Amino acid sequence: MTIAILFIIYCLEAGAFFAIVPWTRFWEFHPLLHANPTLTLIADNLFVRGLVSGFGLAHFIVAIREVTLILERRRTRTHE
Repeated sequence: MTIAILFIIYCLEAGAFFAIVPWTRFWEFHPLLHANPTLTLIADNLFVRGLVSGFGLAHFIVAIREVTLILERRRTRTHE
């Protein structure tokens, strides 16, 4: 049970990070993303930002799925 809760917390934190950071100043001025001109073009592309945000939303979906599975297991245990 503890591992499942830690996994849910991880998914929520990673989801928030990946969903929000591509649209902040951190992304625009990060030295590693702008060290190479080719990497700068890729990082500034709206498709790439959307892809990273979508990865964050996928983390949120996994967290919600895990919470519902835990709740369903508890419900079936109490009804038995």
